[in-house]
Amino acid sequence: MPRFLCDRCRRPLTAPVVKIKVPPPVPGSQTPGVRTRSARLPRGSYAPSFRLTESDIDVPGFIVHPDDVQGTDQHPDPTRSSGCCQGPAGGDGLNLVCSGCGAEVATVQADCYTQNQVVLEPAAVCLSFEND
Repeated sequence: MPRFLCDRCRRPLTAPVVKIKVPPPVPGSQTPGVRTRSARLPRGSYAPSFRLTESDIDVPGFIVHPDDVQGTDQHPDPTRSSGCCQGPAGGDGLNLVCSGCGAEVATVQADCYTQNQVVLEPAAVCLSFEND
């Protein structure tokens, strides 16, 4: 199965993943005290998402399940991880860097008004079908 790698240093950024269609947005939780939504994609999958509408707050790129991401660190600029409630909104730029070379590679969205997902930056990643 393929996995995403950092385009600069070829460090693996995800576990093996299979391509699926972008699922519909996950509605906000109705449970009191729970503000983060369930993950938008199932584990072990990715979905290309490039068609956005004016009302969308999604980031364009390759969506993956947050638990499939590996080989990354938080961006050194803490303003990139601002958000509401329990996580970053992803509206302040890429907020994950490759832990191998420091390249900006992805955006985590996980606050109360965004989907719970990681979006890989297309210009910073490559899809590998081998064990690079």
